[in-house]
Amino acid sequence: MLRADWKQYIVLLTFAFLMHEVLTISTMAFVVLGLIAASFQFKLHRYFRNFLALGVFASYWITYGKIVDPEVGLNFLTSIIVLKILEKETIRDRYMIFFGLLLLISAGSLFEKTLSYVTFFGLSFLVLIRDFYSYLGQKWRVKDILLAMIWVIPLTFLLFFLVPRLLNPIPFGQNKTAPGEIGYTPDVNISQIESLAPNQGPVFQVMTDRPLNQMDLYWRGNTLSYNDGWNWIQMPQDREAPIDLLGVTPSPLEIKQNFRLYNRSDYFFTLDAPRVITFNREVLGLGKLRTLAQKRYQWIQRYEVIGGPDQKLEDQESLDRYVQVPLSKKEKSRIALTFSGVTVSEIEQSIRQYFLKEKFSYSLSPGRSLNLQEFMDKKIGFCSHYASAVALILRIKGVPTRLVSGYMGGSYNHFGDYYLISQNDAHVWLEALVEGQWKRLDPTEWIAPDRVRLGGDAFIESVQEGALRSASFLRMPRFLGNLKLWFGQWDFLFYQWLEEMDYHTQDAWLSRLKFKRQWLFSLIPALMVIFMGLYMWFLKKQSKKKEFHHHQELWDLFFNRIQKQGISLSKVSLSENEVLLKGLSGPKKASILAVWSDLVMVSFQDSDLSVKDLKKKIKKI
Repeated sequence: MLRADWKQYIVLLTFAFLMHEVLTISTMAFVVLGLIAASFQFKLHRYFRNFLALGVFASYWITYGKIVDPEVGLNFLTSIIVLKILEKETIRDRYMIFFGLLLLISAGSLFEKTLSYVTFFGLSFLVLIRDFYSYLGQKWRVKDILLAMIWVIPLTFLLFFLVPRLLNPIPFGQNKTAPGEIGYTPDVNISQIESLAPNQGPVFQVMTDRPLNQMDLYWRGNTLSYNDGWNWIQMPQDREAPIDLLGVTPSPLEIKQNFRLYNRSDYFFTLDAPRVITFNREVLGLGKLRTLAQKRYQWIQRYEVIGGPDQKLEDQESLDRYVQVPLSKKEKSRIALTFSGVTVSEIEQSIRQYFLKEKFSYSLSPGRSLNLQEFMDKKIGFCSHYASAVALILRIKGVPTRLVSGYMGGSYNHFGDYYLISQNDAHVWLEALVEGQWKRLDPTEWIAPDRVRLGGDAFIESVQEGALRSASFLRMPRFLGNLKLWFGQWDFLFYQWLEEMDYHTQDAWLSRLKFKRQWLFSLIPALMVIFMGLYMWFLKKQSKKKEFHHHQELWDLFFNRIQKQGISLSKVSLSENEVLLKGLSGPKKASILAVWSDLVMVSFQDSDLSVKDLKKKIKKI
């Protein structure tokens, strides 16, 4: 059996592994180093220990730029528990670690929404409770836990359905992109980035009413029309006002999409050309920009989109901003002479041939390109570089053009029939106006066709495998990949059901029952009082029953031992037995009378003698 300390270390280390998307590198390092020191019982000096903790705390300010934030709070709590483990000396410290771990794994459920975390939560809770029993000197019995569950589970379900839902719940973000990581940003600021690191954090799940080809998986977020000659900036003109609609149904050519976001987003992500977005009880139509910003005070996590083929642009007066390029006349003239063609297809072909002839390459570590000319000279970049460069060239050639930031790709789960999009799928492409319609162009497809053919996540995985691709025995077996997808579908279905029980769903079934929402605030305290009363009565009854069984077991053991000595006692009259025992003779008379006296004291009077010690005395008769 593992010591209680080791079990706590395993729980904390597993928690850190499951929450690696939320915990910072400094927190993860503090957890590993702290647990190694504690495992080998290596005592750090108090001043060094405090200095190390202050350094970790300071790193949170450097990483997040603030100390009031849910993610920062979880990092703080994790580090404090490690610090307490390092300075554990008293029973009080042991209790603080126990309750701190319970609080930590409970707080983690606000961020990590997977069945694996639910399983970890339940198992670690049982392990910690079992060890806490040993701290108190009590015997652990699975039967007691199962009896408690009879009360806990019904109460949990009642509270789940009856606790009033908030209209605008506080979101707890995760898998946010840090500087230098692949991930979505509403604007496209290329000049500040030297390299990008992979980021497998999930962003959203989407179900569609028909199968999609890989080349169709363009999930648009924001549309950008203003640039400084290289970077693309969000402006008020790129935010469109939605149109209120009623009774909208998809046409045969349109695709119905159901989204579930993992994190707070500035925009509604949609497939290519959305026409309608539906959430809660609102139905909103989209205009020429085909993007819709989320409200900062009301984060929408689940919504439905109806979209289809490209739509014609009706407003022709706003095209001026789609051809603006803040570059000098000399630079514009050089670009115009480098690339030939009059129509969009001719110019596109000219750009493609130039990039291939000059051997432009795709890389996540291209170094910093501060402007268009520097990129054209270095001939290396990722999607943002190529999209911005081609958009500027088309504008210089007189073609209205805009950038779109979003995601391209996604892994399909054939068990759950949904697509999972991660931060690795973040992408930037452009749209050019051709005969009144916005046509999508993706220059990345020319330079790195596998990035578009495979999707971002699969493309990065194939690049990371490198030489391992030839040694197939070192790669993950196919059945493990299917097992991961199988678990993924249950995560999707389980949490989809949980999240659907929101304010509007609860309000709908309360209305059907003709039950007013304000009544819940009186009903819940009443139910709690009833349950607590019943549970206290049950515990008291169990305590008396348990006490009776303990004493009966002791008396039966005593009578059996006496009978082996050739002494027959009455199981009815205590007084007769006492007279009989006092009349005994022999060397064991004193020990028998002493045990008899202890039995009477334990059963009918107050006594500090434990049942365990009394059993030992009886067995020695």
